[in-house]
Amino acid sequence: MPGRARRLFHTISFRLFLVCFIFVLSSEVIVSALSYRYIKNEISSSQLERAKQLLLKEQQYMDLYVALIHNTMALLSSSSETWRGDMSAAQTGLEGVYRTHSEMLTDVYFIREDLSIVGGNPVTKVLNDPLPAREELYWSAYSNAYGSISVSRPYPSFFSGWTVTFTKALTFAGEPMVIALDLNLTALQERMDRISHGSNLQLAILDDQGHVIVEPSASGPFRVKDHRLLFDERDSLELIHQKDDVFREPMNGIPVTVMKGFIPSTKWIVFAFSDNTSLKNSLQRLESFFFGILAVGILLSMVTAAIVARMIRRPVYALIRKMSQVRQGDLNVTIPKIRSDEFGELTDTFNTMLGRIRTLLDHVNLSERRKKELEIQVLQSQINPHFLYNTLGSISNVVEAGRYEEVDNLIGALIAILEYGITDFSDRASLSEELRNVRDYLHIQNIRYDSVFELIEEIDPDMLSHPVLRMALQPIVENSIFHGYSGGRFAGAIRMTAVRMEGQLLIEVTDDGVGMSAEKVSALLLPIQENGDEAGRRKRIGLYNIHQRIQLNYGECYGLSVWSEENRGTRVTLRFPDLGAGERSSLAT
Repeated sequence: MPGRARRLFHTISFRLFLVCFIFVLSSEVIVSALSYRYIKNEISSSQLERAKQLLLKEQQYMDLYVALIHNTMALLSSSSETWRGDMSAAQTGLEGVYRTHSEMLTDVYFIREDLSIVGGNPVTKVLNDPLPAREELYWSAYSNAYGSISVSRPYPSFFSGWTVTFTKALTFAGEPMVIALDLNLTALQERMDRISHGSNLQLAILDDQGHVIVEPSASGPFRVKDHRLLFDERDSLELIHQKDDVFREPMNGIPVTVMKGFIPSTKWIVFAFSDNTSLKNSLQRLESFFFGILAVGILLSMVTAAIVARMIRRPVYALIRKMSQVRQGDLNVTIPKIRSDEFGELTDTFNTMLGRIRTLLDHVNLSERRKKELEIQVLQSQINPHFLYNTLGSISNVVEAGRYEEVDNLIGALIAILEYGITDFSDRASLSEELRNVRDYLHIQNIRYDSVFELIEEIDPDMLSHPVLRMALQPIVENSIFHGYSGGRFAGAIRMTAVRMEGQLLIEVTDDGVGMSAEKVSALLLPIQENGDEAGRRKRIGLYNIHQRIQLNYGECYGLSVWSEENRGTRVTLRFPDLGAGERSSLAT
């Protein structure tokens, strides 16, 4: 049973099923994960933006609230002039302002110099005796510029409870007094609750010293003690001193998003706290939804994978059977095309590939035969009777002339050429070895013609180890002497250069000889015809031979190119692949 399961795992149908299943399922998981992340970010951004809007709404309300307080102060200041120092008129005016703004204010009154009051509240209208607690309010009004409004710290008032008092210095009936407005913080708290109703936000207002003016609901991750907001036994001053307007702060182990805004006229800070409860609930519902989608996706993935595997299994098995026949050596296999889809194209490709393989095998056999024929031609052209006869004659002439010191060098050059020429032509030779063979050949020709054929080498030493075909340069130099310089009738220079360019090694052999016409140049690299003059035929054999050998060994993008112009010389360019150092060393071994 384990062996059968192992064989099943290695079958193409099972693997196709597994791949399709994993692909479809992973695609669904990726899309679901990205969708979940996107929706999560959108919900978080939406809730954060809504919280910012609520905070902005609260700031705008507080700005309007403070502006209304200032307007009330201005109204009382201007009305005091119409009262003309009459305390009864002032009492009546204060009562009217209190009744108008009773939802916003708990009391409206004048503080006299002896700390007694003239109140608009029915209680303070009667209980108007001096109280030492009013001294700070009185002098804070006069500590600022005359006519400016002062805002007290939040404090417990006997008449107004926990409150904040706005004060302004005023001279009435010739007496320095202070207008005082006690805020109704309970009504303000209710207003804050209405603003945040329906959200998980909790709003609070603190002064710049951390005293609570309006506290958040008691259900939050913090508590109020002595009118100070505490979280994790830390004081609310840490929140006030935070540089960012939006930040996250752990409170009793719960990450809470904190947003704050500043009210410049009172130096109060409005806070909005969110413990992300609604976000967590929304995400939990979203996760349940995505898990349901994932379960459906698994089922659909299995069904889809099974269908795809079945559609692919049959034509693949048919192709495998034909390929097995090819592997056994039968290259005449063909697959009948019975489908018009991709498997039909695969069938055509398979049949075309086999046809090309058969064609390539025929070409390879033909190429091998041509390479052998060319190597024999090179051997015949190098070790020819004329060359040996002329070289031996040159040795005899040197001996008769008594130039015995040149005999050894001449014989050594001849031996080196013969040894180099009879080596296996399928082997590569380094560029330096080819140059040494050319030097030996020129040494013999210089003595033979009693001329100086100067070899000028402009080659980077790093290129000397580059492999080239053996016996590729000497036939070109021979053509330069016999055809360019008219068989040695006049001397001249033969220049050799080598450069690397676009992945190729370019070797140029240039002479300043008689050159040739464009018609002759275009015929140099064409296949050899049996008829024609012997000199021209021999010249073309050498160049065509080299051109064919390079292309057979390296490809048709390499080989020879010839430029020549009558009475200006000839330049033959050999193109070899530029091999790296690793390839050169592997060829050398």
